[in-house]
Amino acid sequence: MSDLNPLAATFELRYKKAWKLCYEGNREEAETTAAELLLEPRLGRFHQAGMHLLLAMSPHDYVEHALEAVKLYTEMENREGVTVTEREQLQKLIGDANHLLNKARQDQTVADRNIQKVLATMTMDDLHDARIEEMHKRLDAEQAAEEAAAAAVAEDLDDAFGVAPSQELPSSQDVPELAGDSQMTGTDTQRTDSQRITVSRSVSIADSQRTETGLDDDEPLPDIVRYKFDDKKGL
Repeated sequence: MSDLNPLAATFELRYKKAWKLCYEGNREEAETTAAELLLEPRLGRFHQAGMHLLLAMSPHDYVEHALEAVKLYTEMENREGVTVTEREQLQKLIGDANHLLNKARQDQTVADRNIQKVLATMTMDDLHDARIEEMHKRLDAEQAAEEAAAAAVAEDLDDAFGVAPSQELPSSQDVPELAGDSQMTGTDTQRTDSQRITVSRSVSIADSQRTETGLDDDEPLPDIVRYKFDDKKGL
């Protein structure tokens, strides 16, 4: 990581932190960390793809996150100048992302069926109240994520490099694209509570890599976690 400039190195630290939290079972904190990192306008594509891959295992917008991970990894694999080692790593990550995409689509189908069952039992007043409540939750979550992301950048820069928030940060030209996309060493439509379903199963992908990406050669991705379907809230 010594070859990275301060901005890219900060992104790398936050990227690794999200995956570490995920593997330790701190899923909510890991997902929050990943979502905050994705708010960064100068985040490279490799880090973007990794955070979308992590969020594809969450209860929210998992299909969209899996699709984005597949897209970004595929774009990087098709670029000129990618080394053989990098291409092999990207192909394994594309396989992981496609696996999660298939699972996400299956889960969405089940969730959609459950929603239709709930809608059939709700009155118009119930629907109106639930939608208003969901709108307020979404706005609060977006505001909290933006504030937390700003605080995380300031804290990481200060702790890791002794850079005060007021100091000038590197420009986007300072972050090489594939290297800034993590140097190969390394918005969101809210899913409602009523779309949460109980799913806890192992995703065994033996070829997932960690190296500097947060994925070991022989270590599978963490379990997918979807939450219990709530038949009265968040439509």
